[in-house]
Parts: sequence; structure tokens; C-alpha cells
Amino acid sequence: MKVFKFPLLTITISFAIGIIAEYNLQWSLSTLIVSLFLCLGIFCFLFWKSKKALLQNTLFGIATYLLAFTLGMMSFYIHSDLNSKNHYSKKSFEETNSIRAIVSTTLKPNEKYNKYFITLSHFNDSIASGQLLLYVPKTNNETLHCGDEIWLNNAVYPVPKAFNPYQFDYSKYLEKQNVFHQIYTNENQIKIIQTHKTIDFYIETLRNNLSKSFDIHHFKPKTKAIIDALILGQRLELDKETIADYSNAGVIHILAISGLHISIIYFFIVFLLKPLKRVKFGAEIQLLIVLGILWLFALLTGLPASVTRAVTLFIFISIGNYFNQPKAIYNALAISAFLILLVKPNAIFDIGFQLSYAAVLSIVLFQPFYKKFYFTDNKIVVYFIDTILVSLAAQIGVLPLSLYYFNQLPLLFLLANLVIIPLSSLVLIAGIVILPLNYILPSVAVFLGKILEFSIQFMNNYIHWIAQFKSGIITNISFSGWLTFSLYLVIITFVYWLYHIKDKNIKYILGTLLLFQLSYISIKLSENNSSELVIFNEKTTLIGIKNKNNVIAFSDIPENHNATLHHYTRGTFSDSLRIFPLQNTISFQNKRILVIDSLGIYKTSIRPEIIVLTQNPKINLTRLIQETKPKLIVADKSNYKNTIKAWEATCRKEKIPFHAIAEKGFYRLK
Repeated sequence: MKVFKFPLLTITISFAIGIIAEYNLQWSLSTLIVSLFLCLGIFCFLFWKSKKALLQNTLFGIATYLLAFTLGMMSFYIHSDLNSKNHYSKKSFEETNSIRAIVSTTLKPNEKYNKYFITLSHFNDSIASGQLLLYVPKTNNETLHCGDEIWLNNAVYPVPKAFNPYQFDYSKYLEKQNVFHQIYTNENQIKIIQTHKTIDFYIETLRNNLSKSFDIHHFKPKTKAIIDALILGQRLELDKETIADYSNAGVIHILAISGLHISIIYFFIVFLLKPLKRVKFGAEIQLLIVLGILWLFALLTGLPASVTRAVTLFIFISIGNYFNQPKAIYNALAISAFLILLVKPNAIFDIGFQLSYAAVLSIVLFQPFYKKFYFTDNKIVVYFIDTILVSLAAQIGVLPLSLYYFNQLPLLFLLANLVIIPLSSLVLIAGIVILPLNYILPSVAVFLGKILEFSIQFMNNYIHWIAQFKSGIITNISFSGWLTFSLYLVIITFVYWLYHIKDKNIKYILGTLLLFQLSYISIKLSENNSSELVIFNEKTTLIGIKNKNNVIAFSDIPENHNATLHHYTRGTFSDSLRIFPLQNTISFQNKRILVIDSLGIYKTSIRPEIIVLTQNPKINLTRLIQETKPKLIVADKSNYKNTIKAWEATCRKEKIPFHAIAEKGFYRLK
């Protein structure tokens, strides 16, 4: 009985679906244990009963997938920090909390703060576990490093949810990394107790030293940032302009070490070690060296998710090649994904994880058809054809996810990849060669560094030129989760047709295309038949009314709200956006909304449903309530905190509902 003849890819998918199910359903441990033993019992019984007819037994296949599904749920439960009995969230919170923790990860800083993940050991003098997001002012005397054990006494706040509808929700993003609260510290408030020389400490120290070795070249900041990103996996110093250019050109993947970079390193190492195959045990030595260098590189970059999955994948490819199984790519994909999810189930929610596996799987699926496009045997021409076809295949694989997460479609990605992929390969290999020369032969390193600098500057300039074409990227594309799923069904049926070219199989493509169109029409009709009023969570007043497929916004400073309004218009699948100056009275579905600004002027004859207080008006709120008798009072974010507290107390006394935007988030009326 050959159990492993079962498709590992579908078993891994079942395991991943189980993780997603537990994230949404939140089953208890007892329920999961009962389910697991039930599925395991059925699996063992059918396994024993099936004997040699394993592949023909449909029930055994279903039992296998159910077992994988349940294991996925159990894995997520076990790895969820909230389920630990010592998790800090189960402790009592004080106004200020005594916290002892170890710095585990250095994050990309913002304009004012350096950011870190810290792992707790004590919370208010009791043993605790869990992670917090720590903000430290850049003016702080000491910079924190991985392995630093710190003590601080601070307030702990929940990570705020999305300020406005359809914006990126940072709290959900951190929640999927088991981070639920954050701390803002003042200057020099943190006490470093000691430094634990963990593997993270040594890796960060080595990485910083390697990065500093490039100081002899006196590279410009942009050039140095690209080197750190490509060679050391550190994107902390990349500026917003560079990231925007690479994103708009459709080649942002170049700046994050992933399968592309690992494949370049892998084939470069294999090429250098090719002579080893002529000696005894040369193949074994080559395999061990390749595995060692790949994992060393992964450790050096700090084991980010993108590098871990790429290295894991290429390790299985290397093992497959050693055992003369180069076509076992699907098994390599499945096993690498399964192992990553087994160790870190939350990786399934990582955008990079989804994009990388979708891209690799798409490239592999389309690879058998590449040769049909070769019109010459010239290796250089074939290389560029391969570059175009691989880029196109990868783009097809990630298209639904790109539309869902980024709401944009770069049209010039082929033009960009045609130059950037070979150029970034050259930069990566040159950087790896120069790195040891920085220590051994500095003069040679400096000479080669000029070529490296020229290559990076040319690459940046070329990407900037591509990104300048406004017509080269379609932005603000409305897309939903269901549309993502239905579009993947279209791609799957198209791939199936390519492998089984028969007239009758075209009906599957047409059927999924029809489903995609009906899905879009359904979502569009649903949105177009709804109306709502939203008071946005903005520093200056912004009120929006969605009336079927149109959005009307009221603001005195509309230029401050471009991003918010674009997010909202896109998320509601609206066709138009019109902006008007803020008015004192707004009508919505036969309901009046009275807006009182800093002038504090209003008509007592108006009987509004809602009163919106903005820009700190000097009013007697008790008299206002008695004169106008509103059903709700909303204070937007433009008001002072103390004033909002006084208004809230008055509303509580008058028994009028009060909504503070700064505290409760945006207000929506349907």
C-alpha cells in the first residue's frame, strides 16, 4: 500500500483550509480533540479495510482530506498565542503596566518611531507570554537590538482597527501574527537589563557587520538600500519613492527576497559546484553544500516568510534532483508549503506566501507549453523569450490576488521584467561576489562596486521611467473575495483545457467565465441598490453619502481626503465621486443631519436626526439638545479630547446616544 501516491498537493490544500476554518470558527480544544479522534478513527478503519485497493477507495480519500483538514484546525489552535494560559491578555490591565520582555524582531520604522516586536516574559510581576508591538522614539539614546531584555512601565493599548471603510486594517494584519496590543514609549523610558546572545542576536550582528562592509564604497543611500534589500533581505532603509516606482512598474517582488532570488543563488551555486560531480561522492558533497548555503542565506536574512518558503522549496527540488526526480516539483511545492504551515499556520494569511506559491505553481503549470513559442535556437533569444513567458505565467497566477489586495493592474510589467530580471540577477550575483572581497581585497571590491553601483542606478532609473507612464497602470480596481475565487476558477479551467485540448472542455471555461460575470453583476447590483451616510475618521471633517452607484462627499479641505475617498469609492463599487464644501445641513433618506462647526451657529427650527459637532464649537450642549431634540450626537476627530469627554458626560446625563469618532471609529448610517 503506497500511501504517498495520494496527491500531496490536495492534502496540503485541505490542511490549509482547516487553518482558515479554525481562524473563523474558533472551535474549542475539546471539540477539536473529539473531531480529530473521530477523523483519525475513520481514517485508520478505512486504511485497514482498503488494503491494496487504496487508490480506488473514494471514501478513504475523503477520510484523508478530512483528517488533514482537522489537523490544520488543531495546528492553528495550538500555535495561537491567545490559547496559552499565561497569555498577557488573561492578566489584569492597569493604567501603567510593568513589562519585562525580549526584543524578537526589528521592523521598518516610521517617521517618528523605531518599531519592534517584543516577546513577554513577565506582565505586572507575573509570568506571561505573548507578543507586543513596541514604538520607541527615534530620539532615544539607545537603539534596541534582537536579544535585548528590556523593562518598561507603560500603558498597553489595543492596535486600532481600520480608521475608515475599506482601508487596510493594520490590526487584522498584526492579529494574524499573534500581536494584539501596542505600546508607545517616551524618550529614554526603556531600561535594557541584559542582552541574550541568542541565534537572533548573532544573526543580526553578522548581518549588520556585512552591511557595514559596503561602507568602503560610499554608495548613495538609495543604492545602499537596494543592496541591503537584495543581498541581506533588509528593506528598512528603502524610501517611499523607490517602493512606489517598483510597485507601479509591477516589479515590487524584486525588492523582497523570494523564489526569484533564491533560484538565482541556487543555480549560481550549482554551476560553481558542477566539477564536484566528477569526484567520488561529489553529488552528495554538492547537495550538502547547496543545502548549507541556502539555509545560511535564509538565516542571514532573518528567516522572513518569503525566504523560508523559497529555501524550503529549493531544498526539496535539490533532493529531488539528487534522487533523479527533477519532475517532482508538485510534491516539492506541496511538502514545502505543508511544513511551513505545520510550523507556522498563520503563514497562510501572509500575502507573500499566497503570491509566491500562486506564482510558482502557475509557472510550473504553464512550463510545458513554453517551447511552442521558440522561433529560434539562439540561446540569448530563448533566454529573453523564457523571461517573458515566465513573467506572463507568474502574472496570470497572481492576477486575482493582486486585484484583491492591491486593486491595481500594471500593464508594462513585461517591459519592466525583460530588463529588470536579468539586471537584478547580475546585481545579486555581483553583490554576493563583492561581499567577501570587502574584507579580503578591498581595492578589487571597490572597483567591482562601481559596476554594481552603475547597474543599480540604471535599474532604478529604468523602473522610474516605466512608473511615470500613468496609462501603464490601472488603479482603484473594485474587487472582492468572491471575485478572486471565481477568477481562479477561470484560470484553473483554462489550464485544464490546455492539458486536455478538446472541444467539450471549452464549456468549463465558458461556465466559469459566466460565473465570474454573474458574480460581478450580483455584487454591482447589490451595491447599487444600497445607500448610506458615513462620517469618516479623519483629522478634518469629512462626510460622505453613497446613493446607489454615486458617492457625494462634503469637505472644506478635499485634498486631505483623496486616499480615503478613493478607498471608499472603490470598496463600494461606485461609478462616480463628487465633492462639495461642507454644509450646515445635510439630508439623507428624509433625515436631517445638522453640522455645527467652530462658529457654533445653528437654526433652532431644525429638528435633526443627528447632530455632528466639528472643529470645537463653543456651544451649550444641554440647551442644544433641549432645543433640537436629536436622536444621536456625533463628535468627529477634529475636536479636542477634553471637549469630547465633556460632551459625552452631558449626553449621558440627557440620555442621548453619543458617538466619538476618535474613540469608536467612523460612523455609518444606513
